[in-house]
Amino acid sequence: MREQDSDVIIVGGGAGGAELAVRLARAGCARVRLIDQAPTHVWKPRLHELAAGAARGELGEIRYRDLAERWGFVFEQAALTDIDPTAKTIALAVGEARHERDYRVLVLALGGVTPDLGVDGVAEHALMLDRSPDAEALYKRFTKALDDAAAQTPPRAAQVVIVGTGLTGVELAGYLASHADVVARADTTSAQTLAIHLVEASATFMPGFDDAPTRRGARTRLEGLGVTIHTGQTIAGVEADGVVTEDGTRLDSDMTVWAAGRVGPPLAAHDQRLATNDKQQWRVGKTLQSVAHADIFALGDCCVHDDNPWPATAQVASQQAEHLAPQIMAYLDGDTPKGFVFKDKGVLMSFGDGGDLGLIRGPRADAIRIHGHVSHAAYRALERQHQWVLLGTRATVEGAAGDFFDALRARHA
Repeated sequence: MREQDSDVIIVGGGAGGAELAVRLARAGCARVRLIDQAPTHVWKPRLHELAAGAARGELGEIRYRDLAERWGFVFEQAALTDIDPTAKTIALAVGEARHERDYRVLVLALGGVTPDLGVDGVAEHALMLDRSPDAEALYKRFTKALDDAAAQTPPRAAQVVIVGTGLTGVELAGYLASHADVVARADTTSAQTLAIHLVEASATFMPGFDDAPTRRGARTRLEGLGVTIHTGQTIAGVEADGVVTEDGTRLDSDMTVWAAGRVGPPLAAHDQRLATNDKQQWRVGKTLQSVAHADIFALGDCCVHDDNPWPATAQVASQQAEHLAPQIMAYLDGDTPKGFVFKDKGVLMSFGDGGDLGLIRGPRADAIRIHGHVSHAAYRALERQHQWVLLGTRATVEGAAGDFFDALRARHA
């Protein structure tokens, strides 16, 4: 079935895609269509909390159809299967049904995925944390590992191996190690029911972050929570009950989480009509337009600018969405879009009950390191900023008030 009713089609409802759909609709772009495989939106920086057992209601889950009705765009739950840049069409799959959609402007906001890096056993035995369904599967596996370890005689700690020390691996390790509502005790006398190993191939912990004090602070916080950190250890294979490194070291594991690296979506590797790099990301110019097709834009992890690669964070995607909304409107009116400039505002990390850490960059690129209540407040403020774009002022203020009273109760508990 073919349908012609969209000026702008956005594929992917993550931080950038959802914000862009709302911004365009609020700006008066009358025919906007947002497409995502899932029915609901969860802010991706909090996926590790969902994986560790936080209820969806605690994470501010939002139905895409509610957003569409509120702001006046169309939402379609479907999977993107093909792009035809010449015909200016995309193909979608909804179960067994196939649909075709025309576009004037296409925006690819599909995010990225975690690659298996060609390591034996990753696909069969490891879990990844790319989307909400991954988080739910990880939590089920995690609770089963805890139950199985507790049922043994004598009870033992459940063994968890997390491969990769990017934000996903580090925050997940901290949250699992510290979240009292999730970690059930194996018996009444020992609190040690979970043994977490965090493995990094590089000799440097968190090699993707250039601020050494922040890396040291995160490492100290994790080790204080009982997480064992292994650097300079490349995984050679993943088995059903453990991982083996290239030097022959074996780590037993009831659950292995693979969080090593980031590449673009599989579709980018399978379809060569849009230019990609060696990490299967679509190549864009400084205006975020495809290097080969001016009517195709991309944002977030699924794209790359060769001369100025951006970090794979929700902060980047959100800034790109804010930039693109007026630029797409200008493009539809026949004007030339302006280039995107990323403003690095720092990084925030949440370790659940283990506390938060952050590095805030000012307008002159000066760095301020924060922790404790200040860092936690900054982390929640970043989420509230995202919610303000999606839900408007009233809902965001109500949520912020709830945060305030929760913080008061926590301090006096």
